[in-house]
Amino acid sequence: MAVQFEFYKNPVQGEEEGEPNYHPRVVNFQHVTTRKLAAEIHSATTFGKAEVEAMLMELSRCMGNHLREGQRVHLDGVGYFQITLQATEPIHSMSAHADKVKFKSVNFLADRDLKSELVGMHAQRSKYKPHSASLSKEEIDKKLTRYFSTHTVLTRSDMQALCQFTHSMAARHIRRLKEEGSLQNIGIRTQPIYVPSPGHYGK
Repeated sequence: MAVQFEFYKNPVQGEEEGEPNYHPRVVNFQHVTTRKLAAEIHSATTFGKAEVEAMLMELSRCMGNHLREGQRVHLDGVGYFQITLQATEPIHSMSAHADKVKFKSVNFLADRDLKSELVGMHAQRSKYKPHSASLSKEEIDKKLTRYFSTHTVLTRSDMQALCQFTHSMAARHIRRLKEEGSLQNIGIRTQPIYVPSPGHYGK
């Protein structure tokens, strides 16, 4: 599979003018779960899926314990993890108390081995747009009417492709159309499939 990407316009510096510049950015609407990783490790080893999941959860706990102590954690072939801190309020003296400092985030620095796995990867333009198109309710209704003239059902990903919406924007409009009574879900809650309600979109 190829990495999905889209181009984003670079911010203009000061009063700089001229031809706009763009940079590529990964566009990914999926995430890999612990269960999926466990299944892949299980298929490549003699460990059971439940064992792998338990080990990954224990790894997370152990890493958290060491990071909490301010230690840098290194996973061979993966990389380094280290916490960062931030002040809870502006600090004006070097004698400020520790209660003015709190956890901010975890930084990650990839190992060379992990980076080498990514060399030579393939990239292709995403079929979904990272920024939602600006469509009025009437324009969305027209698109859906044309869509349902040749299709019987609609999924969230169909809505994304049809209207050039992001994942969240497509879900938001589907929710609105359900509340307005224009669409109804004939699937299950975790795998919804939508059809027009009677009297809508030519049905």
